[in-house]
Amino acid sequence: MYSSGNPTNIANPIKDASFQIDIKTVSGRLNLYQTTLCERIQWDSLNSDVNADPDGYLSAYNTNDIQLICCQADASTLWLVPLVVQTRLIQSLEWYSDMEIFFTWMLSRDRPKGKELVKYEKAIDPQYLPTQSDVQKVLNGSMNSFRIYNVYPRYFRVTGSGDVRPLEE
Repeated sequence: MYSSGNPTNIANPIKDASFQIDIKTVSGRLNLYQTTLCERIQWDSLNSDVNADPDGYLSAYNTNDIQLICCQADASTLWLVPLVVQTRLIQSLEWYSDMEIFFTWMLSRDRPKGKELVKYEKAIDPQYLPTQSDVQKVLNGSMNSFRIYNVYPRYFRVTGSGDVRPLEE
């Protein structure tokens, strides 16, 4: 994660980060997972035995501006969805072929003024989504989990204008 705050290029570290995954069907959009338990680690304090940038994407940036964001795998919020809503979501997955899953990063920092909170959201490419039947099975309790691949890019650049841009395609 690279974050710069103004044209003078003063370090503008991420103060807080959260991550969530939502599902959208014809019945609406529902939050499946959210965590706010994200540790921020300065790039220059990483263990030198670990190569966190094997392709050299970050070599052009100042190490004071780079942070590693590590979020816990367990959700930090309890999933409280009424049974009627859960049933309707399961039915919509059965009756319609439209299912999208979105990931969202929420990042906060000290500046620039008015752009302290930055949101980056993107739909996951359909080829990496679980099957609709696997999602249904998890929702009705007959399966414990499903897997989503290639959820988000490895590196982000948070600009002074408040945009979030992936560094690699």
